[in-house]
Amino acid sequence: MFEMLISCKKEVSIRCGKDEIRGVITNYHPTFRLLKLNNVLIPIELIEQIEVLEPVLDSLAQSHNRRENRSLRLVAQGRHYS
Repeated sequence: MFEMLISCKKEVSIRCGKDEIRGVITNYHPTFRLLKLNNVLIPIELIEQIEVLEPVLDSLAQSHNRRENRSLRLVAQGRHYS
Protein backbone atom coordinates (compact mmCIF):
# COMPACT_ATOMS: atom_id res chain seq x y z
CA MET A 1 0.00 0.00 0.00
CA PHE A 2 2.73 2.48 0.93
CA GLU A 3 4.64 1.73 -2.25
CA MET A 4 1.67 2.95 -4.29
CA LEU A 5 1.57 6.25 -2.40
CA ILE A 6 5.34 6.66 -2.80
CA SER A 7 5.30 5.99 -6.55
CA CYS A 8 2.29 8.30 -7.18
CA LYS A 9 3.90 11.10 -5.13
CA LYS A 10 0.51 12.23 -3.87
CA GLU A 11 0.27 14.59 -0.95
CA VAL A 12 -1.18 12.95 2.14
CA SER A 13 -2.30 14.02 5.57
CA ILE A 14 -1.30 11.66 8.39
CA ARG A 15 -2.89 11.89 11.82
CA CYS A 16 -1.20 10.49 14.92
CA GLY A 17 -3.24 11.36 17.99
CA LYS A 18 -3.58 15.14 18.16
CA ASP A 19 -0.79 15.68 15.62
CA GLU A 20 -1.29 15.98 11.87
CA ILE A 21 1.43 16.20 9.25
CA ARG A 22 1.03 16.87 5.52
CA GLY A 23 3.45 16.00 2.78
CA VAL A 24 4.56 13.30 0.37
CA ILE A 25 5.61 9.88 1.65
CA THR A 26 9.14 9.34 0.35
CA ASN A 27 10.15 6.02 1.98
CA TYR A 28 8.73 3.00 3.73
CA HIS A 29 11.06 0.92 5.89
CA PRO A 30 9.24 -2.41 6.43
CA THR A 31 11.96 -3.83 8.69
CA PHE A 32 11.45 -1.00 11.18
CA ARG A 33 7.79 -0.31 10.24
CA LEU A 34 8.50 3.36 9.60
CA LEU A 35 7.20 5.87 7.04
CA LYS A 36 9.27 8.85 6.01
CA LEU A 37 7.31 12.04 5.35
CA ASN A 38 8.93 15.50 5.15
CA ASN A 39 12.20 14.05 6.58
CA VAL A 40 10.26 12.77 9.62
CA LEU A 41 10.16 9.07 10.44
CA ILE A 42 6.74 7.95 11.71
CA PRO A 43 6.10 4.52 13.28
CA ILE A 44 3.11 3.04 11.47
CA GLU A 45 1.74 1.75 14.79
CA LEU A 46 1.07 5.37 15.80
CA ILE A 47 -0.78 6.30 12.59
CA GLU A 48 -4.53 6.61 13.10
CA GLN A 49 -5.47 7.94 9.67
CA ILE A 50 -3.90 8.54 6.27
CA GLU A 51 -5.85 10.77 3.90
CA VAL A 52 -4.82 11.29 0.28
CA LEU A 53 -5.25 14.97 -0.56
CA GLU A 54 -6.57 15.78 -4.01
CA PRO A 55 -4.99 18.77 -5.74
CA VAL A 56 -7.16 21.38 -7.47
CA LEU A 57 -6.79 20.49 -11.12
CA ASP A 58 -7.24 23.80 -12.92
CA SER A 59 -8.62 27.31 -12.73
CA LEU A 60 -11.99 26.11 -14.06
CA ALA A 61 -12.46 23.95 -10.96
CA GLN A 62 -11.41 26.88 -8.76
CA SER A 63 -13.92 29.24 -10.36
CA HIS A 64 -16.61 26.57 -10.05
CA ASN A 65 -15.86 26.26 -6.31
CA ARG A 66 -16.01 30.04 -5.90
CA ARG A 67 -19.45 30.13 -7.52
CA GLU A 68 -20.66 27.38 -5.19
CA ASN A 69 -19.37 29.31 -2.18
CA ARG A 70 -21.24 32.45 -3.29
CA SER A 71 -24.49 30.53 -3.49
CA LEU A 72 -24.31 29.35 0.13
CA ARG A 73 -26.64 31.09 2.52
CA LEU A 74 -26.43 31.39 6.26
CA VAL A 75 -29.71 30.93 8.06
CA ALA A 76 -29.82 32.28 11.61
CA GLN A 77 -32.95 32.85 13.66
CA GLY A 78 -35.22 32.70 10.65
CA ARG A 79 -33.26 35.32 8.65
CA HIS A 80 -31.47 34.65 5.38
CA TYR A 81 -28.06 36.17 4.73
CA SER A 82 -26.27 36.09 1.38
